[in-house]
Amino acid sequence: MIKTKNRLKKRKEFAYIFRKGERINAGEISCLFTKSKFIYPRFGLSISNKVGNAVVRNKIKRQLRAILAEFLPKITYKNIIIIAHPEITRLSFQQIYEKVEKIFKKGNIIVE
Repeated sequence: MIKTKNRLKKRKEFAYIFRKGERINAGEISCLFTKSKFIYPRFGLSISNKVGNAVVRNKIKRQLRAILAEFLPKITYKNIIIIAHPEITRLSFQQIYEKVEKIFKKGNIIVE
């Protein structure tokens, strides 16, 4: 589970990252990130209504939070927003994990 201090919550924080952040796209998932003034990473999820009904969106959010919790110790200090596109519903948990890992490696977000 991701702690409260590791979550982006305010509209202003999301707007800043959408405006100033670097974007990496991996088909069904996109990632925006900026440097953080905090000494720990912070995450936000953006899943539109186009992905599906509330049950489907909540399932995707739970899966993404579980994946982010695994990567948390390896992540450098950044603000990160994960954007799920409608095609994500066709992917299994393992495929979503691999996409997120690919994005994080491509953007030098994780330290190995």
